[in-house]
Amino acid sequence: MTETSLRGFNGLTPREWTQLSKSVWSDVSSPRRWYQLEHGATFPEEFAKRVITIYTSKGDVVLDPFLGVGTTVMAAKKLGRYGIGIELYKKFVDIAKMVCSQSILMLGIEDRKGKLLKKYDEKVVFDDGITCIIWDDCRNLLDYVVENSVQLVLTSPPYAYLLHKVKEDRMKVHKNSKIVTENRSVSKPYGDDPRDFGNLDYETYLNEVERLMEKLYKVVKPGGYNVWVVKDYRDPKRGKPYIPLHVDIAKAGEKAGFVWHDLIIWDQNPQRKLVILGFPTTFYVNINHTFLVVLRKCNQ
Repeated sequence: MTETSLRGFNGLTPREWTQLSKSVWSDVSSPRRWYQLEHGATFPEEFAKRVITIYTSKGDVVLDPFLGVGTTVMAAKKLGRYGIGIELYKKFVDIAKMVCSQSILMLGIEDRKGKLLKKYDEKVVFDDGITCIIWDDCRNLLDYVVENSVQLVLTSPPYAYLLHKVKEDRMKVHKNSKIVTENRSVSKPYGDDPRDFGNLDYETYLNEVERLMEKLYKVVKPGGYNVWVVKDYRDPKRGKPYIPLHVDIAKAGEKAGFVWHDLIIWDQNPQRKLVILGFPTTFYVNINHTFLVVLRKCNQ
C-alpha cells in the first residue's frame, strides 16, 4: 500500500496531514476583496479553505452562524462541501448571495436543493443545491439545521462591545495619530440591531454564546468540530487590561458538551503594523495574532 493510497477521514495523505499540523499559521493571509472590506472583520478565503480541508471531507456540511459576507460557505463550495450560513444583517446577506452566485464546476457532489435544511421559508434567501443562506438571527438555527448533520462549524463571532470601543477610541483619542492610521484597520460595528452579539456587554455576550453553543452541539455530528476564530483584546478604561476571549469561548463550548480539542494561532504580524500602546507609563504588546479555538463533539 502506497502513501498516496492511505487517507484520513478528511481525505488527506499522511504527508499532507503532517504538513497541515503546525500550531502557528503565518501563511494564510491575503489582501481583502472589496466586499470583505464592507464587513471589516473577515478572514481570508485561503484561511477558511485550510480549516475546512483539515476537519471535513468532500460532501460534508459546513455551518457558519455568523456568516458575514459569505467567506466560509464560498470556501466550502469550492472544496466540494455543502455550506449553510446564517446572517442577521441584510446588507451582508446581499453580498453573500452575490459571492455565492458565482458559477463553480462541482464534481461528485449531489445537488441537494430544497433538501439541505429541515425548513424552508422566506428567510432562506439563497439555495443553489450546495449552499444555503439564511437571513435570520443565529439563535434560531435549530429551526433550519438538521440535528447531527454538521461536520464543521467555522465562524468568527462579533466581539461584544469591542468594535464600538475601537471606533470610539479612533474618533476621540487617535483621530490624528499617524501611527494608528497607518495600521489600516477597517474594523467597525456592523449595525445597531439589539440582537447583534456585537452590541452586548461582555457578561451578556458570554451568556448568549453559551446558549448558542448548546444549539450548535445539537446540530454537530458526533465526532464533528466547532471552530471559533477569535482575538483576545484589552479594555483598560474599564479596568480590564487583558480579556482572554478565546478562553471564555472555549469554556462556553465545554459547558455545552464540547471538548476543547485544540488551539491554533494565526500569526498576523506580517500584515499588521505596530502601534504605540500605553506610552509612556504602561507597556503593552500589540495583539497581532488570532486564536482558532477548536472544539469537538465526541463520538457517542
